Parts: sequence; structure tokens; C-alpha cells
Amino acid sequence: MLHSQKLAQPIIYRGVGYYYGAAALDGRNMPETQITYGQYEWTATMPDRPGSWPALWLVGVKGWPPEIDVYEGFGQNASFDFDRDISSTIHGGPVNSASFERGMWVDATKAYGIEHIARAAHRYAVDIEPDYITWFVDGVETFQAHNPFSGAFFPLMTVAVKTTDNYASGSGDMQIMSFKVWTN
Repeated sequence: MLHSQKLAQPIIYRGVGYYYGAAALDGRNMPETQITYGQYEWTATMPDRPGSWPALWLVGVKGWPPEIDVYEGFGQNASFDFDRDISSTIHGGPVNSASFERGMWVDATKAYGIEHIARAAHRYAVDIEPDYITWFVDGVETFQAHNPFSGAFFPLMTVAVKTTDNYASGSGDMQIMSFKVWTN
């Protein structure tokens, strides 16, 4: 489980106060999870706390960008509904200089009949092929984009915090039941 919370006392680092604890799992040092073409799949329950910023994403082994957001939740945006909305994006350009992004944010309940994103476990997957990147939730295709990338990726799972409020309502936890990688 990835847990996030408001800290009782801020952590001061290099003169900057950090008021929230966030969590990340990072595959940059796990070569067996780094692929150029293939599939990644997570089974997870997403947080629903306003201000939480959960993501299942991929970053280029040689640096950022490229980035593929398999799922991203925008708890800092009052119009994002964790229980029905999903978002997926690609970010590209030269390393350390993103120059484009393509993505979607959709009500998955209306568009695909996928309900209770934050209250139930769902399978979030991405299929990376030389020509296209295709996203799935529970086996339902939710987005597809032309693949402008040709390098390997490593996975990340994060629950960041992007708020200044008390960060107390709902859950700030992402529960991950499984993670799988297949290479082509």
C-alpha cells in the first residue's frame, strides 16, 4: 500500500518545509521491469482524498521525458471525481525538455461503464507497440495514441500530495494488489 498524509510537524530540508508525506515505488533499478515494447498491468484501488495525486506511470530509462501516464488522478482539481474519472497521457521531447503531450481525461462510468474507480480494485494496463500505445481499464480499451518513443521504460507508482488544506477527508492510500510486466 502507498500511503500519504499530512505530517504532524513539517520536515525541513534545505530550508524548505514539507508538510505532507507521500509515497513512491520506483523500478529504475529493476532491469526485469524495464521494457521497450510490451505490456504493464497493475491491479489497484485508487485514493479519493481531495489533494491526492496518484499515478501509475512509466519514465524513459535514459531520462525524462518520455513519460507514459497509465493512470493519473488529479485530486488538486475540484472537478476531478476519483470514483469515476480516469486520465492517461504521454509526454515527449528531448530529455529534460518536454515539448509535447497528448492525453485524455474522461468519465469512465459514462464512457465505458467502469464504476467505483476509488472504491474497488481495477486493472490498469498499457500495451506499448512500435506504432501505438493503448490503454485499458479492466480489459476495456480507454485510449490509444501514436507511439513516438523507441527506448525502454521503467515503472513508477506514486501518491503525491498537491494541496494546502488539512488533507483529512477520504483515503490517501493506493492499494496495489498486483503488478505484472510482459515483453514483446
